[in-house]
Amino acid sequence: MTTQASYSLDQLSSFLAVVDEGSFSAAGRRLGRVQSAISYGIAQLESALGTRLFERDGRAPVLTDAGHRLSAEARLVLGQVRELAECAASLHAGVESELHVVVDSAYPSERLVEVCAAFRDQFPVTLLRLDVGLLNDPLEAVRSGAADFGVCNLAWTTPKDLAVAYLGSVRIVPVCAPHHPLATRPRPQRASALEQAIQIVHTERAPETRDQGVIAPRTWRVTDQALKLDLIRAGVGWGSLPRGLAAPFIARGELVELAPEVWRPGGHQLWIHAVMRKDRTLNRAGQWMREQLRLDDADMPRPPPPTRTRAPRSKRQAR
Repeated sequence: MTTQASYSLDQLSSFLAVVDEGSFSAAGRRLGRVQSAISYGIAQLESALGTRLFERDGRAPVLTDAGHRLSAEARLVLGQVRELAECAASLHAGVESELHVVVDSAYPSERLVEVCAAFRDQFPVTLLRLDVGLLNDPLEAVRSGAADFGVCNLAWTTPKDLAVAYLGSVRIVPVCAPHHPLATRPRPQRASALEQAIQIVHTERAPETRDQGVIAPRTWRVTDQALKLDLIRAGVGWGSLPRGLAAPFIARGELVELAPEVWRPGGHQLWIHAVMRKDRTLNRAGQWMREQLRLDDADMPRPPPPTRTRAPRSKRQAR
């Protein structure tokens, strides 16, 4: 039967101080203790572990093979103790232990990465789960309680059962590959020309709402934005992409921006909102992230949504 070794965190700290400083006396100065107290603590630790940690034959203590291995384990133990203390302090201060956010795929990825990097530094003990959804996906995740809040394009609707905060807008532009037949069509491209080509459409997995910006009767529908981009670049069809995603490819000549006559000049604009259940309150980490996800134009008033004719029920929410 294996018995648990009896040693203290203080003894582990003394052990690592000797490893780092190179001597018992230097470790004592670092910890504010006399050398004899450090030596006694190391001896007690060796007895508890049943192995020698240092060779003491020379002027300076030298780690044994076992000491090398156990010093790494000791650092892990003390690191976990610090994490435990930090986590407890954060929970006491009203910081979530875990935050689950569902973000619309149209939200600028560069901005999202910047916010996540800052979140790691600001709330180091909070675990973050990020899901990327489309259109109705964030709403349903929030409604079901699976997500703390969502970031989504409300598609001209205002959910009465959720709290809503405007975050800014994202422009969507129609594009095709330079070798696609639409690339040589005069601007603006007529609807009849666009309708003859396959339109690559980003759609929900469980579609419940209407289309946005869908012109062509022949559509290929995908649930992954990266796949949509690859299909458009390959010339399979044309489609609309967030300007931030499409801009580098347009600049390199790998995509051509279209100008459908039925679209506004410059493409469509999506109004991005944060949505939360009214019966839930975000703690510090959630409040901070929601605020940081605001886009550059978030301080500008949101224009009224355009009047649109409802699409047929057979159409799916897509763009």
